[in-house]
Amino acid sequence: MTPRSAHGVVPGGNGGPEKVPALPGLLDDRSSPGFRDAFGRLITGASRAQVAVRRIRLSGVDLRSHEVQGLGTLRVLTTEVNAHSLGLEAEALARDSARRSNLALVRRLFERGVVEVRAAPLGGWSPDFSIFHTPEGPAGLLVGPHRFDRSFPLRGPALASVHGPESARRLSERFESLWEDAYEVGPAVLAILERAPTG
Repeated sequence: MTPRSAHGVVPGGNGGPEKVPALPGLLDDRSSPGFRDAFGRLITGASRAQVAVRRIRLSGVDLRSHEVQGLGTLRVLTTEVNAHSLGLEAEALARDSARRSNLALVRRLFERGVVEVRAAPLGGWSPDFSIFHTPEGPAGLLVGPHRFDRSFPLRGPALASVHGPESARRLSERFESLWEDAYEVGPAVLAILERAPTG
């Protein structure tokens, strides 16, 4: 998954090329591939990922098992965790046959020890961003609203951008600085997910 700025190509999980917008590249709500595809292709084959989102939206998670099968660590940093809202989202997903598998996948990643979650209520950032690593180091960066669906609450464009290793390295350092000052909430999030009905 080492991006090449001239062609915007990253290796996929099967060793074949996966295309994302040329780096650096712009994504909007009309892009094809869109944000969800770019995220999926960048995380496929990644050994580690750092995700900074102001709010965790379980209903917005849309990952495939093959995209995260090689992932060793997924650090998620958020400004707050609302246990009540998260619980309602988990219950709604558990009852939705079309999206139940997403909740199950997130649970498995927690149980495997892949997902770590911390909250940094005083360490705000804007916009959301994600860094994707290979064993060689930071390889790709996504910056912008982390929405996997296209139901944006705006009439105008929703913008995001894709960047290569140099920018990814810079943001990875900023992420780790925020992470060190944040507090652990992963066990609390897992407990909420486990309370949701399984079928």
